[in-house]
Amino acid sequence: MIDSILSSLVVLSAVFWACSALLLLLSVTAALIHPWLVAMRGTSREQPPVSLVLPVKMLDQGFERAQESALAQTYPQLEALASATEADSPAIAAMRDIFARHPQIESRILHSTARFAASPKVDNLFAPVNAARNDVIFMKDSNIVLEPDDLSETMRHLKPGVGMVCAIPYAARPENFAALVEAGIMNGPHQRMLFAASALGGGFGVGKIMLFRRSDFLRAGGFAAIAHTVGEDNATAKALGRIKLRTVFSHRLVRQELGERDLRDVYNRQLRWSVVRRDDEILSFLAEPFCQALPAFAAAAIGSPLAGVTPMTALTVTFGLWLSSETLLSIAKGWKVSWSAPVIFLTREALMFAVWLHAWTATKVVWAKTTIDTRSCGEAAAATEPQVAKEEG
Repeated sequence: MIDSILSSLVVLSAVFWACSALLLLLSVTAALIHPWLVAMRGTSREQPPVSLVLPVKMLDQGFERAQESALAQTYPQLEALASATEADSPAIAAMRDIFARHPQIESRILHSTARFAASPKVDNLFAPVNAARNDVIFMKDSNIVLEPDDLSETMRHLKPGVGMVCAIPYAARPENFAALVEAGIMNGPHQRMLFAASALGGGFGVGKIMLFRRSDFLRAGGFAAIAHTVGEDNATAKALGRIKLRTVFSHRLVRQELGERDLRDVYNRQLRWSVVRRDDEILSFLAEPFCQALPAFAAAAIGSPLAGVTPMTALTVTFGLWLSSETLLSIAKGWKVSWSAPVIFLTREALMFAVWLHAWTATKVVWAKTTIDTRSCGEAAAATEPQVAKEEG
């Protein structure tokens, strides 16, 4: 009986390892072919007027460079709206200066007084989305640096049948160990899964940039459809999907500059996203161990007798396969590769597996230094009506 159980465990481990390794190689291949494959699908040449929506919270490192990049777009018809839930702050003062440097773009700053959603970001977006003069909205997070033609290139994908266009972010300029670990996470397994989904024609709500029509958003339920969750980006994609509009990824990646990071903040950020996947995309959440190296290490050691090798040999081969595949992908993409890559890789894998285990039972997540209880935020959102915003022109 015990021998039968052990034999089954060895076989299951070998199968798990083979699935993980195949997924690794296929996702790396998808990442390499993604730019030209997805670019061929971007056939729209329309350039309607666009309202840039720039929600702001904290004046983080690189804030001005990132926000300035939105106003430097080579796009014919633009207005810009910045919004904050604070009446005044260093970030708002910085936005005033940035807007003053671009008088050619009509711009406004809104004080969003809405307090109805589970996500503080949704509260912040309520004012500018409703106040925008144009139907097409381009929302950008304050830590994303755009190329001058990113809006034009993203617009190529907003075709009939498409409700929202997002972009896959990549991490740049990590300046300490914690930032290198976060870069490894961003440019690692989760990103590879997004590349694979995009190559197959799929997409998910990823809120670093979101291009959509307000009329479609309102038809899909508007803010009432996304107020219940801290994963407002994916909730928007699902709401649009219910009215038969797809979410797709642009062929362009977007650059997120990390600077210095704190390891606790990295953990809390990853936990928040993992809890969102647990609550909103359970199949994706359950499949995460197949994308991670740490479970593959365990499977390699346990399943090694089936391949006729020692557990140490199997571990060494698995480690080399994962690390070399990701390193070669980073080199091909032009991303930073550090000599400490093996240590960063192992730290990343340990952190991500700990996050996945923690996410099974986590009920509180951290967003912009605010703790949110995921058990009660949905009910609170449903019971609260949005308020009118105040505008600063």
